[in-house]
Amino acid sequence: MSNESDPLAPSSPASSPPSSAGTPPDDSVVRAGEPAPPGSLGGRARRFRLREAEQRSVRRERVGQLIVAAIIVLGVYAIFSARPFTPGSGGSSTTPSAPITVSFASPILGNASCAKGGIAYTEKFVWSASSSSVTTGDIAAYPYELLDGDFIYDRGQVANVTASSLCAGSPPYFTGSWPNLIWSWYVVLTDPNGTVRLAYTPTQGWTTTGPGSNDVPIENGSALTVVTGVSVHDQGFGFAVVGYANGSKVTTSPVVAL
Repeated sequence: MSNESDPLAPSSPASSPPSSAGTPPDDSVVRAGEPAPPGSLGGRARRFRLREAEQRSVRRERVGQLIVAAIIVLGVYAIFSARPFTPGSGGSSTTPSAPITVSFASPILGNASCAKGGIAYTEKFVWSASSSSVTTGDIAAYPYELLDGDFIYDRGQVANVTASSLCAGSPPYFTGSWPNLIWSWYVVLTDPNGTVRLAYTPTQGWTTTGPGSNDVPIENGSALTVVTGVSVHDQGFGFAVVGYANGSKVTTSPVVAL
């Protein structure tokens, strides 16, 4: 009997490779491009990574918003904290000039008959000295409250003056009585020989009594006279000139009381 095997005989079941049929799939293996089965380790890992990515995106967005808000706040602060340019202050100079101090003699009380009737009350302040030259174009002149420094408005007052009259029209406007008095005023500049040169109100600025410039040097011995329609002497008001001349601040010292 031959031991040679018959090539046509069916192979032995023991020689067949083991079948994979019926073997449960390994749910830990996720093929590329396929979602992990629900509840599997691969699915939970993927959801964790997605949540991490979303949280990083939210954090980056919030950081960006904070940066933009900070830039806006800094920009607004820079705009509102910037110092405005002051005409005549020197512009590029980093060291302010010494102030110019103006001194007046004690006021001289008086009155004047007005061309259109009535009496105007006057307080004359002689310009006794200034630490540097000043012109009318450099300054404003005004009465104010000594207690808090509040400016007394001219209320649209027109300064009716001539070269020889401090009140060529009607007296300045006023109404009421103390302590609720409302009053107006104007200021007159006379040169050392007593000639009326200019008049001033905030509404009109400096105006001349005739031909000539409204920007003139103020000489020692000149006078600034406050004209009112009611006496305000010794009622808690002061008088001052302020402004800038050649980059220097003009101040009145010592304090002058009406």
